[in-house]
Amino acid sequence: MRRDPRSSGFFTTLLSFSFSMRSLLQKLAIILLLIGFVCSPAEAVDDPDVKFTGGNRAFEDGRYDDAERVYRQLFEDGNISLELFVNLGNALYRLDRPGEAALWYRRALELDPRAAEARQNLRVVKLETGYREFDLSGLNAWLARISPGELTAALSIGLWLVALSLAAAFTLPFLRDWRPLLFVIASLGLVFALASAWGLRRQQGQLDTEDLAIVTGNQTAAVTQPLPEAEKVVDLPPGSEIQIIQQRGPWTYVGIPDELRGWVRTESIGAVRWFGPHGVSPVPPALTKTSE
Repeated sequence: MRRDPRSSGFFTTLLSFSFSMRSLLQKLAIILLLIGFVCSPAEAVDDPDVKFTGGNRAFEDGRYDDAERVYRQLFEDGNISLELFVNLGNALYRLDRPGEAALWYRRALELDPRAAEARQNLRVVKLETGYREFDLSGLNAWLARISPGELTAALSIGLWLVALSLAAAFTLPFLRDWRPLLFVIASLGLVFALASAWGLRRQQGQLDTEDLAIVTGNQTAAVTQPLPEAEKVVDLPPGSEIQIIQQRGPWTYVGIPDELRGWVRTESIGAVRWFGPHGVSPVPPALTKTSE
């Protein structure tokens, strides 16, 4: 039997093409593997989670300067998280900078007013330095542990209860016998909404932290005038709370617990809100990246 030469040529061409494709795919796989080896370390170095883990390792090894540098760089890169703020405060405390530590613990409470570790660490700083703080008692102390977001959610829930209960009472005939209960639910929802609105208004007034700052310097005193030789009003231990009233160059006029006022060096204080008029960034937390 004679072979068809065209058939033989076809299979030869197909086989040659198959070997060419296999060789091409092998080369492509090698190139991609090399790219992976080259790029992966760089990407890992830039990963905030990797950096955060490196900072934690430095802290555990007792290299607190390195840990602070890593945590602070993460913050400056726009990473915001409760763990980052608390860990930075811990590193600063170990470096014998209790005022700066208190600032970061207080900033952590801006993210979560009920953060137990931040509150506990603030108590440790107060036992060490005896810092001054504005008195919060009764309802104010309770409201200080609730975030504005939680109050806003509670307000929305209350209003929805009112709307749904009244809508059901007046538009669904088969619920006519349940109208008394629906009116009770609507009334409770209204009370809940009004209480939430009152809490929000009180937070924005008496509990607003926009002008709140922390004394970070180890030897800081308020004076009567923005002059180095001015008479001292009161000593302000590291971690003390103050209320920013006016900034004038290197000096800041502040309100002090116990209804005192005075001038302090601007470099000796830090705004609790890292964003906003007195902060280092105009970007609010909701618009920043988060490092977990």
